[in-house]
Amino acid sequence: MAHSPTDSLVVPTIRLDKGEGLAEALRCLREFNPRVFLIFGGDPEDVQWLHETLEDQAGHPILLAADLERGAGQQFDGLTPLPDAWALGLLGPEAAYEAGHRTAAEAATANVRWILGPCLDLHRTSPEAIASPIIANRSFGGDIQKVIECAGAFIKGVQDAGGISCGKHFPGHGACGQDSHTELAVAFDDIEIHLEPYKALVQKMPSVMVGHIEFPMIDESGAPASRSKTIMNLLRENLQYNGLVITDSINMVGFGEPQEELAIEAINAGVDILLDPKDPIALAMSLRDALQRGDISEERLHQSTMRLDKIIRQSLDTEAANVKPLVLGGSMKSLLRPLPSGSGGRTHPRPALALNLASTPDANRFLEEWGIPILKPEEEPPQEFPGPLLILCGAREGHGLPDIPGNWLEAIHHHHPRIYMAGSPNAVDIAPAAARGWYVPGLSPALLGMLLTADEKEA
Repeated sequence: MAHSPTDSLVVPTIRLDKGEGLAEALRCLREFNPRVFLIFGGDPEDVQWLHETLEDQAGHPILLAADLERGAGQQFDGLTPLPDAWALGLLGPEAAYEAGHRTAAEAATANVRWILGPCLDLHRTSPEAIASPIIANRSFGGDIQKVIECAGAFIKGVQDAGGISCGKHFPGHGACGQDSHTELAVAFDDIEIHLEPYKALVQKMPSVMVGHIEFPMIDESGAPASRSKTIMNLLRENLQYNGLVITDSINMVGFGEPQEELAIEAINAGVDILLDPKDPIALAMSLRDALQRGDISEERLHQSTMRLDKIIRQSLDTEAANVKPLVLGGSMKSLLRPLPSGSGGRTHPRPALALNLASTPDANRFLEEWGIPILKPEEEPPQEFPGPLLILCGAREGHGLPDIPGNWLEAIHHHHPRIYMAGSPNAVDIAPAAARGWYVPGLSPALLGMLLTADEKEA
């Protein structure tokens, strides 16, 4: 089939974690000419073989992208899951640099060179601020300078390891109190605050992801940022950004329906790449028709293809770095703080039991490796706690922080186990008043494991 310049605007998704691999990718290659694929799951060897097969079939370079905010182990088996951005923000820029470097270096072993991260979003926790339920611990923090320093360090780490970074979610998902995955999202916080990380870092990023959030203070039309010409002009003209701009997944509710029609709006607004469509072939055919009708201009397409060409050339011309030993700083234990009613203490034994209110695959992986039983909230608490209790309380999509069931609160009150709380910057807000021991504010279970393991090694 003949190729069209619109083909390169569409990024299909390969979900090895759901058993959707080579066959679906080859079907896309037969029907149109994608140059980028978004990949979820698999082990590095499988992904590497898949990439080589796709390039052989396509007859041209294929760029693989992956969502890797929390290290290459966030997606790929056998690679390292890393602490979330909030934890890195507490550790500082050096840790953020090491995390970015290791992420890109490990991802390159699977031929994945485009790292969709870091988040430049602020997570403000002051009473007057709007707290985003979907950003939370994906943010380096609520302090503008900290976010700039840590996100900048992460970007530099990715670059030094031969990867391509992507700052997200322009102009700032932290200004919005809804989750754009599941609902129409409208920002009401002061947008100028949320733009500061982009003003400082945008020229250092080869690509930027634009979110599906309405910003009525910027654009009164009601279009989300990903379809707003006004907001794209803010990025292109006010911030003078000429790099590649991609959408967040257009399968998200915030983008809207029908995808084929709204995709044309996004491209004409200034977006270069449409990420993760529901039906990539149908979208590709629709964009070909739009080009023939004159609904998309040749000039607009030329701008996008030139930007994508630059990204692909960068991935081909830059050698991937070797994976270095992981060093996240020597003062990690200083992050452990007593609960308000805590007893203090100098040692931090490994948890004996985990209560999974809202966990993640990498957290579960750590717990399984430690041999720590994971109980669900609907299960009964033990008659006696065998040791410290780890409560995983990351925000649930669209619902904020979960509640600790009453029977568990009663058991904690009665037995007073030492408690670790992990998974959200606001974790301490739901800490049982009767608890004693330690909490880790906003630290991922991955980092908690590193802290506890390091403590055991030192003992």
